[in-house]
Amino acid sequence: MGTVLIAYATRTSAAADIADAVAEVLRSAGHEVRVADVRTDPGVDGADLVVFGSGINASAYYPEATAWLKAKAADLVSTRLAVYNTCLNAADPAKQDLALSYNDAVVTRHGALSSAAFAGRYVPAEVGWASKLLARVTRRRAQDHLDADAARAWAEALLPLADPETPPHR
Repeated sequence: MGTVLIAYATRTSAAADIADAVAEVLRSAGHEVRVADVRTDPGVDGADLVVFGSGINASAYYPEATAWLKAKAADLVSTRLAVYNTCLNAADPAKQDLALSYNDAVVTRHGALSSAAFAGRYVPAEVGWASKLLARVTRRRAQDHLDADAARAWAEALLPLADPETPPHR
C-alpha cells in the first residue's frame, strides 16, 4: 500500500475536516496516511501521494499554503499531487466552476492530477477585521456547508493515485 501526506491550511477548520474525511477513506483502503497543518511544516518524505488543501480568502489560497507549496516544490515533483480548496462559493452550484478555478494556478504550476472544491464554513470569530467588517456590512452570518461525504467520494477517486505501483502521469 501507499504512503500519503495530507497537508492543509485552514482558519475555520474546514480544510482540516476535509483532510480527515479523505484520510478516513485512504486508511480504510490500507494506505499509510499522515495529516498535517502546513504551519507544522510537514515534509513530503517520499509520499506516493500528497493531497493538499487550503481555505480560500479573496479568491486565493491562504498565504501559508502558498508558502508551503513554494518551499516544497522540488519535493512535489517526485510524487503525485491532488489539491482541494474549501470556500463558500462551492456551496452554490452556480459557482462550483468558480470555486474549482481557485486551484488552477496550483494545478498548472505543480502538475496536480486531481482537483476539487468543497463548500466550507464562515466563522466570524476566525476571520480578520476586514472580513468581519465586510460581513457586518453584508449581514453575513456564521455558515457551515461542509460536506464530508463529498470529500469521501473524492477520496475514493484518489485511491489509484495512492498506489505506489501506479505510474505518475505528469
